[in-house]
Amino acid sequence: MSDAWADAQALWSLWPDADAANSTDGTVIRLRDALSGLASGETGWRDAATLTRQILLEQQARRHGIWPLEVPTGPPLPSREQWEQAGCQALTTPSGLSLTAQAWHPRTPSAEVNRAVDQEMTEVYAGQAATPPSHPADPFWTRTLGPRYQHYTSVGQREAARSIVTASPGSCLIVCLPTGQGKTELAWVAALPATRQRGVAVIVVPTVVLAMDMERRLRGLLAERSEQASPSGHYAYTGGLADDVKQAIRRDIRQGRQRVVIAAPEALLGGLNSALETAARQGHLTHLIIDEAHLVEQWGNEFRPEFQAIAGQRRTWITLAPPGRAPVTLAMSATLTRQQIHTLQHLFGTAGESELVWAAQTRREPSYFIDEYETEAARNAAVLQAVSALPRPMILYTTRRRDAQAWAQRLRDAGFRRLVVVTGDLDDTARRDAVMGWRGEDADGRLARTRYDIVVGTSAFGLGLDMANVRTVIHACVPETLDRYYQEVGRGGRDRRPAIAYLASAPTDYPLATRINREVVISADKGWDRWGSMRRSANNLGHGTYDINLDTLPTYIPEESGHNRQWNVRTLNLMVQARLIALETPQPPTRQPEEPEEQWQRRLDEYHERSDDRVIAHVHDGRTNDHAFWHQTFETQRRLVTTEQTAALAYLRRVIKGDQCVGEILADYYRLSWRGGTLLTTINCRGCPACRRRMPSRNAGGNYRSASEPLPGMACWPNQPDPLKHLRGSSSWMSLWWRDAAIREDLLPQLLTQLARRGMSVIVGPGASTELTVEVQRGAWPMPVIVDSDVSLVDGYGGPLIWVSDGRPSLPQEVQARLSARAPTYLVHPRELPDPERPHLRLCQTCDVSLPITTVIGAL
Repeated sequence: MSDAWADAQALWSLWPDADAANSTDGTVIRLRDALSGLASGETGWRDAATLTRQILLEQQARRHGIWPLEVPTGPPLPSREQWEQAGCQALTTPSGLSLTAQAWHPRTPSAEVNRAVDQEMTEVYAGQAATPPSHPADPFWTRTLGPRYQHYTSVGQREAARSIVTASPGSCLIVCLPTGQGKTELAWVAALPATRQRGVAVIVVPTVVLAMDMERRLRGLLAERSEQASPSGHYAYTGGLADDVKQAIRRDIRQGRQRVVIAAPEALLGGLNSALETAARQGHLTHLIIDEAHLVEQWGNEFRPEFQAIAGQRRTWITLAPPGRAPVTLAMSATLTRQQIHTLQHLFGTAGESELVWAAQTRREPSYFIDEYETEAARNAAVLQAVSALPRPMILYTTRRRDAQAWAQRLRDAGFRRLVVVTGDLDDTARRDAVMGWRGEDADGRLARTRYDIVVGTSAFGLGLDMANVRTVIHACVPETLDRYYQEVGRGGRDRRPAIAYLASAPTDYPLATRINREVVISADKGWDRWGSMRRSANNLGHGTYDINLDTLPTYIPEESGHNRQWNVRTLNLMVQARLIALETPQPPTRQPEEPEEQWQRRLDEYHERSDDRVIAHVHDGRTNDHAFWHQTFETQRRLVTTEQTAALAYLRRVIKGDQCVGEILADYYRLSWRGGTLLTTINCRGCPACRRRMPSRNAGGNYRSASEPLPGMACWPNQPDPLKHLRGSSSWMSLWWRDAAIREDLLPQLLTQLARRGMSVIVGPGASTELTVEVQRGAWPMPVIVDSDVSLVDGYGGPLIWVSDGRPSLPQEVQARLSARAPTYLVHPRELPDPERPHLRLCQTCDVSLPITTVIGAL
């Protein structure tokens, strides 16, 4: 690790030849890039000043004491007055100025709180990463991802990984796993073994930037593992691809050679539709993986019906697949509300079994600062001060696009240039360029110059963003829901280092937040009008199926408006949630035998021109078109959604009020009722207004509130493979024994390998050594091998399980308890192992079913 202060001093000493200085420190690299743009005007004086001040504060936090930096003067460098405006003390020296940094943080109510906040800020600048929990990896995890992956980041990641690799065909696994705990690795572990010989897994992402990110990471992993790549070398199916590359990807999907395709839902239901149906029919489609799964409900309800229409396509794939080859669905997100879980369960849990791995906990990294101002001008001044004084990289969030543009101009007027605006109307190319300039990388993920330190954006920015070192997230607004606020705060501190979350509100923010909060739910009367208009103008395909034009006008709107389609989508998706209809997208046409090329191309072009404007609606209930029934059913669902929306803003108001720990409010909001019980979100808080006032000190980990990590269980899917069930008969357990050590050494690996190949994955016990289980995984690959290193599966897993003795003459209490519970268990042990209840007899003598492993291997 380089000495950042010394590197910065060298950088300033070499001015104006800043490019000659080298450093590995992120802030120094940003300063170097900023200095190189001063002369051209790409960098503002305040950009250079704030980065220099940040380096001074980082040095003070890491090394303690005062470490002045000597800087030259003269245009285009900041003047002494500008340095002082930027929070530095500047003393004149023969060669220029000697700078020290003045600490700053958002305002606090008392001197005592001020001291606590000073310490929190010091920790942000020190940048010490929290040590993650360490849980030994299962053999399949390391075998898939490589030797760098010897541990899981959390119990939640471990149980989610185990659950997805053992999932039944056609099932759905929903995973709630906090940011930074490796959801992407779950996708790879699901997809790569399953497609090793032939197959394709579909990963659904909301943005092109995220698709390109995942493609880059997948290419790197496949190259590192010397794994077979797709023939085209492409995985992200985006609008910017050349037509010949798109054709190659579709061909490889049909042939089962693509392995992974990453795409937006619109592509799944459009250009990839036919190829994926062919793959499903041939048994090549292994997984549907939905990243940022909370968007299925959020975006699907509002303006992208494809997020919910993919559920209909999934049902088609399951129907087409050969027996035992239906694709498994994995839906993942860092946060999931009750309504979002309900939507996922309704849409994806109906065509097969569904399970949930719930590892929710509030983030440890953010220090929350919340200010309320009496005027918008006062709030704007406070935010401007915060942008100037808080560390980079930084995101400044607003609610409206015009507010983002206004803030960008306000910052430019203040002397900033290294900023970029990202809102929903930015095209994919510009959005990707913004992210690359912010990160400091090129299109292939290689290091490049940073061009931006600040992103000014709306909620459209940041989804799935793989940017670990964001230090500050500022809200110059009141978001319309707590979920949106927490999702955006979650973009800071993904590297497990402390980060700052600052929200400054003004009175004008609340009416806007309330209006947007209520805007997403249409009234029943207007909804009925829209449904009637869409149905009457639709192409009736028979059997309760309608080909609907999303641009249809209701009777109460005389002419087209910019939001008409959005309201139609909201109406249809609320009907989906009310189980009145199911949605699919129109299927592409099939070329008729001997159809002339020109005619076929014309029909295909017409389909593509119309497909974005249309959706297929299947009516579930014959009473759907009865006004009274429709109104009652729709209104019931509408009230449920309205209640959830209103509560989401009310929870955020509680956060802003500051009377209760932010972590506590979040945990209350993200609490879930599930199958007769309650799933909790564990509470962590590094600092918030309530905790700073109420608690005299923080704990040893630097938090006011800390909880042990969540301990979810592994999903126990029905009908798990049990290749020895015919041998144990009606008994719940069976004794498999070896006569001597030589037989054990020769035949035990063979027995376990054969069982793992047949799907009996879980191996536990003191005899399941690392050397043995790695050997078994090597022989059973690509079938997974799961090793219970902490006895959690012996206690909590209801599926078939193999317990291996290490030769000691005892049977652990937890194993005896499992046998009493009649969970299917195979004890593999030396012949001499005594029965714990009748020690004078061997276990193999008292067990209902007992066979030597030589016989069992022969039976297999």
